[in-house]
Amino acid sequence: MIEWVPGSQGGKLEKVDVKNMAVYAGGEKHKASVVNIIPPQKAASIAHKAGLTNENGWCPVNQKTIESTIKPGIHVIGDASIAGKMPKSGFAASSQGKACAAEIVAALRGETVGASSWVNTCYSLVAPEYGISVAAVYRLTNEGIMPVKGAGGVGDRNAPLQQRKMEAVYAEGWYKAITSDMFG
Repeated sequence: MIEWVPGSQGGKLEKVDVKNMAVYAGGEKHKASVVNIIPPQKAASIAHKAGLTNENGWCPVNQKTIESTIKPGIHVIGDASIAGKMPKSGFAASSQGKACAAEIVAALRGETVGASSWVNTCYSLVAPEYGISVAAVYRLTNEGIMPVKGAGGVGDRNAPLQQRKMEAVYAEGWYKAITSDMFG
């Protein structure tokens, strides 16, 4: 139903044929009813203008405090930051923001925060009664922010329709909770 072809695996866009609903990538023709072409990503222009980005266009941060390693005193959460293996999602950014706030408050008090933990949960509605999900827990290791093995996972792609319907219900609840949490 959904196919992702990353640039590193033959998905480098060569040509778009709108009339025939096809894209050409990696020497292959891909036809689809809907095509979402995602350009190469980087941090937003405000991060570049502030001098927070590295040569790859992202903001390197201290993996524990989410503080910029280029400009100390500035914390960068979400898509712009290089936050280990965490995905670039709104829920991950919300989790980073909470951990970052705890680090800032502790620093202002002259204290330190213990072991930080982050989470990511994302639901997607593929159809009105067909949902899918992914969830993970992350901890700081010597290699940076890494997923905790066995904590979370991806919804079973062979799940029965009833489970997909429940994922759709969970998606609606998840959306209401995260938007309320972030925007009040």
